[in-house]
Amino acid sequence: MAVRLLIIHPDDGFRRHLTERMRFDKGRMLEASTAAEASELILRHRFDVILIGVAGSRQDSFALLIMIKELRPLTEVILLTPLDAHTLNGSIQAMQLGAFDDLPVPLDIHTLKNRIAGAYQRKTAREKSKRTASGLGEDQGGISRPSGKKAKAVPEGVKNS
Repeated sequence: MAVRLLIIHPDDGFRRHLTERMRFDKGRMLEASTAAEASELILRHRFDVILIGVAGSRQDSFALLIMIKELRPLTEVILLTPLDAHTLNGSIQAMQLGAFDDLPVPLDIHTLKNRIAGAYQRKTAREKSKRTASGLGEDQGGISRPSGKKAKAVPEGVKNS
């Protein structure tokens, strides 16, 4: 799985520790400590999944989530909320704003990796669905052919059989 992952968290120690624990075989990970730094990275790179470490106000994290979804609507976002600040209402609000998940911290690293894998699968499925809905085939310049051959241009008024 070649996940492009961004980890946003203001605590340098926590973020670096999480980055070390999250190393993917073929994935790419970047880090940001502020919303401004994160938005710059999001504008320059396409991420599959973004982790937002909730520190301080949940509203600040929600504002960051909204900004991400406006810039990159297909990118999946997972909030990492400290256990003492994690609430059902907060999780519901995060989902309504477009979050894939809101996980309580501390958490098991395998659980986090599984949720990232699920978010990645959902993103790729949504991308495929969007391509299909817009009429774009996988590698055929917008025309899908079951035989795998590229379609030839047909002059207007001539039947294509």
